[in-house]
Amino acid sequence: MDESNLNLRLKLLIQEVCSHPLKSSQRRIAINNLLRVLQKYQKSRDSYRNGGYIDEYEEAVYKTMFKVSETICEKYNPSRSSPLTWFNRCLRNQWIDEIRATKRHESHKHRAYPNQKVQQDPLEEQKADLDGALIYETWELFVQWINDDPNHILRDCFTKIPEANCQFLAHSKRILGRKWKEIAGEVSLPRGTVTSHWCRKCEPLIREWYDKNQMLFGEDNYE
Repeated sequence: MDESNLNLRLKLLIQEVCSHPLKSSQRRIAINNLLRVLQKYQKSRDSYRNGGYIDEYEEAVYKTMFKVSETICEKYNPSRSSPLTWFNRCLRNQWIDEIRATKRHESHKHRAYPNQKVQQDPLEEQKADLDGALIYETWELFVQWINDDPNHILRDCFTKIPEANCQFLAHSKRILGRKWKEIAGEVSLPRGTVTSHWCRKCEPLIREWYDKNQMLFGEDNYE
């Protein structure tokens, strides 16, 4: 299917999604159909993989798909761009945020192990004007917030297994920089269950903390 026909099909699917009430079974079915088309398109493309950061790219695809399913009727404006252009922009911005998160982890690890080689950040020139001391100070506050969880909002937000709470996931993913497959294996849950819980429950809590503190960890690029 060429791109123009694919865009037309996606527009029709989006219209169908938005024609159904929120939380209805019809809307859920329509969203699943839309995501299947996008996933098939993405598997045939995956052009960003050539730039490295494959794990971050896969994470970005998952999160973008989740955001599409949640807010496409509010976020997508057909008068501004085609569905594919909009989706690719959302994916690229999410991928950049995932790279930034990885690079922050590598940077802080490098402080502890200065002789360990750290990869060059392809986005470094975009962040050169940021105050390194302020970034580090904010990072320390972030780590302290996750470890202390003063209001118990992280540890009380868990899947069917209490150990897989947002505090554990945030510490494992954001501070230690572990892979989702490894994290899921430790709590004996499917990776999809863990990442879905992270996106639905934990990520909003992390974003709320960012909003209340320093916006130095990436932007909300989903427009």
